[in-house]
Amino acid sequence: MFVSRRKYRELLAAYERVREQRDEAQRQVRALQTATRTAAGQFTAADDTLNRVRLARLADAIRFTTRINRLVHAVARLRTDVAAAERRVARLQAAYDNAVGLDAPALDHGAAWQSRREDKPRTAVAS
Repeated sequence: MFVSRRKYRELLAAYERVREQRDEAQRQVRALQTATRTAAGQFTAADDTLNRVRLARLADAIRFTTRINRLVHAVARLRTDVAAAERRVARLQAAYDNAVGLDAPALDHGAAWQSRREDKPRTAVAS
């Protein structure tokens, strides 16, 4: 089949346009692939950082929970020790009061009299 020069030039020009479009599309595809790889790398790095931060916070929470539990047990033990010491002090105070006669019922009856007696020493009020 015979092709005229004019038709040949038209086909050649159309072929060149299609070829340029193909080359441009290939350049765009390569640019998009590069951008996709870059974004994927950034997202992966950000995700890794986020996971490390989450794991660190979780480890801190576990550590703090352990510390809080130890402190709660220590406070409970100290409260028990303080209560035992207060009971010992009360027992010793009662024994002392009994030994020196401070638990006699006559002292309780005289307490009201002591507060209103006439010869009670008064403190001087500075003016």
